[in-house]
Amino acid sequence: MEEGEHDVYLMESSGGPLQRLTWLNSVTHIVGWSHDGQYIWFRSTHQAVHSHGSDSWLFQVSLNGGPVESLPYGPAMAVNQQLSGKMGIVLGRNTLSNSRWKRYRGGMTGEIWVDVQNTGNFKRLFRDLQGNPVRPFWIGKRLWFISDHEGVGNLFSCTAQGKELRQETFQKEYYVRFPVTDGKTLVYHVGGELWKLDPHETNSPKSESQLNIGWHSTKTRLQRRFFYGDTYWEETMLHPQGHEVALTARGKLFSMPLWEQAVRQHGIRDGVRYRLPCWLSNGNLVAISDASVVQSKTKKLSSIEEQLDVFEPFPSETPVYSHKLPPGRMQEISVSPRYPHLVLTTSRMELFLMNAETGRIYKLDDSKVREIREIVFSPDGRWLAYTKYLSLELTAIFLLDLKPSATGIRVKPAEPVQITQPVRYDFSPAFDPEGRWLYFLSSRTFNPIWDTVQTGTSFSRSMKPYLLTLKKDTQNPFVPKPHAPGRELGESAASGANQEFQDAKKIKNQKSQAQNKISVEIDLDGISDRIVEFPVSEGVYEQIIGLSNKVIYSEFPLTGTVDDLASEDDAGKDEGILWIYDFEKQEIETIAENVGFVQTSLADESENSSRTMLYSSGEKLRVFEAGVPVPEENKAEKHFSRKSGWLDLSRIRISVQYQKEWAQMFQESWRLQKEFFWTEDLSGVDWERVYQRYARLLPRIGSRSELSDLIWEMQGELGTSHAYEYGGDYPHAPRYPVGCLGADLVFDSKRRSWIFQKIYSGDIWKTNEHSPLAEPGVAVKEGDQLLAVGGVPVDEHKTPGELLVHQAGQFVPLTVIEGNQKKKGAKRKAKEARQIVVKTLFGEQKVRYREWVRNNVKTVESLPEGRVGYLHLPDMSTHGIAEFHRGYLAQVDREGLIVDARYNAGGMVSPLILEKLAHRHLGYDVPRWGSPESYPYHTLRGHLIVIANQFTGSDGDMFTTSFRQLQLGPLVGKRTWGGVIGIDGRYQLVDGTTTTQPQYSIWFHHAGWSVENHGVDPDIEVEDTPQSFIKNEDPLLARTVQEMLRLLKEKPVQSVSYSPSPRRLLPE
Repeated sequence: MEEGEHDVYLMESSGGPLQRLTWLNSVTHIVGWSHDGQYIWFRSTHQAVHSHGSDSWLFQVSLNGGPVESLPYGPAMAVNQQLSGKMGIVLGRNTLSNSRWKRYRGGMTGEIWVDVQNTGNFKRLFRDLQGNPVRPFWIGKRLWFISDHEGVGNLFSCTAQGKELRQETFQKEYYVRFPVTDGKTLVYHVGGELWKLDPHETNSPKSESQLNIGWHSTKTRLQRRFFYGDTYWEETMLHPQGHEVALTARGKLFSMPLWEQAVRQHGIRDGVRYRLPCWLSNGNLVAISDASVVQSKTKKLSSIEEQLDVFEPFPSETPVYSHKLPPGRMQEISVSPRYPHLVLTTSRMELFLMNAETGRIYKLDDSKVREIREIVFSPDGRWLAYTKYLSLELTAIFLLDLKPSATGIRVKPAEPVQITQPVRYDFSPAFDPEGRWLYFLSSRTFNPIWDTVQTGTSFSRSMKPYLLTLKKDTQNPFVPKPHAPGRELGESAASGANQEFQDAKKIKNQKSQAQNKISVEIDLDGISDRIVEFPVSEGVYEQIIGLSNKVIYSEFPLTGTVDDLASEDDAGKDEGILWIYDFEKQEIETIAENVGFVQTSLADESENSSRTMLYSSGEKLRVFEAGVPVPEENKAEKHFSRKSGWLDLSRIRISVQYQKEWAQMFQESWRLQKEFFWTEDLSGVDWERVYQRYARLLPRIGSRSELSDLIWEMQGELGTSHAYEYGGDYPHAPRYPVGCLGADLVFDSKRRSWIFQKIYSGDIWKTNEHSPLAEPGVAVKEGDQLLAVGGVPVDEHKTPGELLVHQAGQFVPLTVIEGNQKKKGAKRKAKEARQIVVKTLFGEQKVRYREWVRNNVKTVESLPEGRVGYLHLPDMSTHGIAEFHRGYLAQVDREGLIVDARYNAGGMVSPLILEKLAHRHLGYDVPRWGSPESYPYHTLRGHLIVIANQFTGSDGDMFTTSFRQLQLGPLVGKRTWGGVIGIDGRYQLVDGTTTTQPQYSIWFHHAGWSVENHGVDPDIEVEDTPQSFIKNEDPLLARTVQEMLRLLKEKPVQSVSYSPSPRRLLPE
């Protein structure tokens, strides 16, 4: 990807400049050379209908460049041609590597297909091999491949017919990977080393030998790098006095004044991660770290575990205190505004109080359902409020009296008390600074929003802010009080609730440091009945924070999950609105827009008297006086200054020693799996042994991609699905995407011109989801010729792709000519040629997908009288639920429906789809005029059949096995992927890498745990051979249609015969 995109490049083996041969944006692997050495074979997804690499086909390009040609093998991961005899072809399908999910046995295990005679007639080998065979290739007359059917991935060989299987390598710890051969020597990768063997010698463990390579390099990828905090900041906490912030950036701990003076770094500089930074009331800084710190002369914490570090405000590598933490991963920290107290929530659903000076720990509460979250202290540090699950469907607010001593050294925590009675979810508690109310958000407003495409409702705007009065005699603050015309409410004679505001102001004005002297008293008896609704509309609310006689809360808009017109500039943009409610004025006002999370400093009467507010907006942070709207003149201000409020996070300068950082990331990946894997014993895997096995390879890592590979290899030992690693800090690669025309362009060697062989109209009404050549007024038809791009002629050497580089999403002039006209000379050619201007696409997968679905619909609708419908589910997420409703609602009246779940990439909406499909038809709404309507609405009376293949995975697995359990119809196709373990992608490593932990596995009444690492077996198995793809045949769909016809014949859907309508005669 030297020019920004993945394509085929050529370079002399002795070195020299690169020559780019393809312009496709999507070459995934170079797979080999043609027999004569004149063509490069490669795998690409540029014509893919389906995503996630499951639809990669094989192509070739000449060493001189020019047109790309499709190889006659269909989709495959690897291909190799025999060098002698009939020059047989062997294909490896489904999987390229078997080491990232070790001991995988699901439907997507590798398939080896052999065409011994090179006639296009492929046969599959090893259908019953209990392993995962990948990367087949020829050496002489024997086929070689990697398989783990003996436990560890090793090389095996067999005859061309799959006979005489024998083991060729004998590795015991690490999988054999990436074998290459010249026919005389075989070289392969094992555990960070290169090994070799002579394939013609007798196989035995002694025939393998390690290659000792002397490699002299500057190792530039290991050299120290420098970064800025505006790109890598992770978490932040505003100082209690509001004049500075603490942040973690790339795992390092910093503090800095808002706009002035120096940035300070705290803690060990390299190889340690700090997270959850916060300030103690005395100004010390606290964070969770995985540093190894000596606590006493005899006890040392392991760097594999985490601890709590306390630092003084001045920068230092050494903490003042280091304390051992409770079991599990610390998920949230809240700090007392008065005492040296921290409250910690853990991944093990427990709640703890810690004294930050002594390290003493008190267990306060635990949950049996989900993690306790959103802990807040009362202004006097005595009370805790937090959110706790009562069940999977209910959360409530709890209060806990810590009963601290005057200095906070001792506490005598009382039992937690539930103070709200949830209708659905109560969450995000916050105390009023004067101790009068407890605010919280709640989902308890059931105001149905009617769907516009089906009979159904949703409750998307179910939330509102509420408050509880903490004392029995505290009145509703929203009841308006009488006041004279022309006077503000707060200026009238105070009475009732308004008197409380006046009293609070007097107390605040009379006392210095009121925050430190306030005492919060709570009448717990009957508190859940003292709930007051805010006079605001229901919506989607996220945070609420109390200020003096005011309260701020954030609201987020309802948006669709598919935004076809969203620009790249909008990616990651926050859309929250920050509102303020003024109790004295009884008014609501917007104070900020494009808000993410919000924090405020303490209500303090000390040196920094104004309470401060910090909010995030995308990757930026902004600080203002709390409760004051962003001035109109500053709303569009982008500069970093006290006036604009924006913080210059590039002041934070980060130094990274890669080898130390990578070691920490590796350890954290291991630690996350240890903590979150769904069974305590990690399904019997000796995880300590796995750590030692792969940690010894850390010194061999020379690049970020090698770290990724090592983490994949380690997590692969879990032998289970959904243990992923992705993202992270890679060297920046520029992007110059090729503009796409949504068409198949082929070079006609006879006419020596480029032809629009196929134009994909897609959804012509949707922006970016149809070929620009199909736009109204663009007179281009299939068969027309492309003469030039941007005025530059195209031919077999100058391809259209080369001229469309860096033109994606741009208007591009094309010169075309009708295909049925002959060019008889330059003059006539000039008359016949037409100039058009089109806006190119960034990719063609959407338009090709729509064409594929449309063709399948036509195939099925060709059945007699259009009695059968068809729809495809590309995933079980946004796209899938949209496609389901698009297809289902329009075809629910058919006598049969084919639901195609092939290539389903998973998600979470299978229950919603199954609920629709499982509806029982009970009757009809019968009108006098028009057609009867089914009851329940949108209920299918006809037969159902589901198609699946080896790329149907995750929630696709769950859909197919549930379809079977519900006995809704037969399942046709191939065994599915076999991965039904859930993840959330919640945890990132210091450089932005996401690692996923298999946190819960799905158990079915009829299948138990058997779907994981096996898949769902079809009722009717159908093979998709390489030759069927070449012939443009779809045997799975054809067999499904055949089965549907059988069902319609043997079990026809009976027409409805209504009983006689009732008579309501008048009495004589």
